[in-house]
Amino acid sequence: MIIDTANTTRQSKPQRNRNQLNKRLPRVGRVLFSPESSPVHCNVKNFTEYQATLTMSGWMGLPSNFTLYIEPDSIRTNCRVISRKGSNIQVEFTEVEQGVRYKSANI
Repeated sequence: MIIDTANTTRQSKPQRNRNQLNKRLPRVGRVLFSPESSPVHCNVKNFTEYQATLTMSGWMGLPSNFTLYIEPDSIRTNCRVISRKGSNIQVEFTEVEQGVRYKSANI
């Protein structure tokens, strides 16, 4: 029995670079208002190179400028608030530094 292997090859899915960030998954973030303040936890959604949406339940006193650490990706960024709607806060990144974790930055 002869099998024609030319027609039975599978189309493989394109391999995704593992270093590439998955922008759709929510991330854990830590908001710092000043270097001496304790962090406030938030969820980071709709994450792009230039902006993100933060979800902070029950937090009303967020200043217009602050520092955000995005933990799974080791990113520290200075943020400026663009808009607020309920517990969702749209922020713009003004300065981004990669390879910085919250714990190592505050030791």
